[in-house]
Amino acid sequence: MGKYIVRRLLATIPVLIGITFITSAMVSLAPGDAVKLMLGSETANAANVERLQKELGLDRPWYEQYFRYMKGLLKGDMGRSIVYHRPAADQIKEKLGNTVVLAISSAIFALVVSIPLGVLAAAKRRSWVDYAATTLAMIGVSLPGFYLGLLMILLFGVKLGWLPIRGMGATDAGLWAYLRHLIMPSITLGSALAAILTRLTRSSVLEALSQDYVRTARAKGVHEKMVLYKHALRNALLPVATTFGLQFGSLLGGAVITETIFSWPGIGMLAVNAVKQRDIPVIQGTTLVFALSFVLVTLAVDILYMLIDPRIRYE
Repeated sequence: MGKYIVRRLLATIPVLIGITFITSAMVSLAPGDAVKLMLGSETANAANVERLQKELGLDRPWYEQYFRYMKGLLKGDMGRSIVYHRPAADQIKEKLGNTVVLAISSAIFALVVSIPLGVLAAAKRRSWVDYAATTLAMIGVSLPGFYLGLLMILLFGVKLGWLPIRGMGATDAGLWAYLRHLIMPSITLGSALAAILTRLTRSSVLEALSQDYVRTARAKGVHEKMVLYKHALRNALLPVATTFGLQFGSLLGGAVITETIFSWPGIGMLAVNAVKQRDIPVIQGTTLVFALSFVLVTLAVDILYMLIDPRIRYE
């Protein structure tokens, strides 16, 4: 198992290098100039622009800037923010925890809703419970996250005034004040995942219930709840775990939109602001963190397979 993990981690190196190369090339082709944005395009003096570009190394071809960035990255240096004149790694560290909290809370919401609902829909197949669960899942998949977020802001934030509509809330204000700020972003980000997992859980459990080992368990007189949760659900969790792992990685990418809507101070919002200001080191750093997170989550899912099904072994 240890060798497998090492091989997987080594295999991510060329993937991450490719991502940094593509990101650098795309940023260089994008319109706009970071220095002119800093100085103000209307009042910027040509001499000042040229001097600052030279100081920041932006006067060089993009491939030279890329190799310079990679040389620093090998030393653990992501570069300095062009706009804030701070190490990009420090900015990302400050915001990463907030994005992780949002992603984990969204994942918890999705699991708490989807697994029981999917199992219940499979157990009550072709009943009103099944139809209601399927309808909710279809709505969750079809409704864009940014639109759901705006609807929740309008209803629960503006009309009813139950929940705050922006920001994270001060941690010293108490746990409930912090959670109130977290509720709407978590539901917005996790609703699509909950819908996908509900449909997948339902279909996987239905397939498991038709297998011979389930019929054998029922023939032995095993209680129906034991058959459903111990025999059927456990074997149905493999495809659910696969999808959850892949979708959890995408939660970090989807956090970009959710954080922008709710002004949640995470790396998604940091990335959006960096793109607006053409802050190249921060753009490259946030993209690299997103990619690395996705790879690590995928690896964690592979390890989770063995806990769910001991028959699986990685050679």
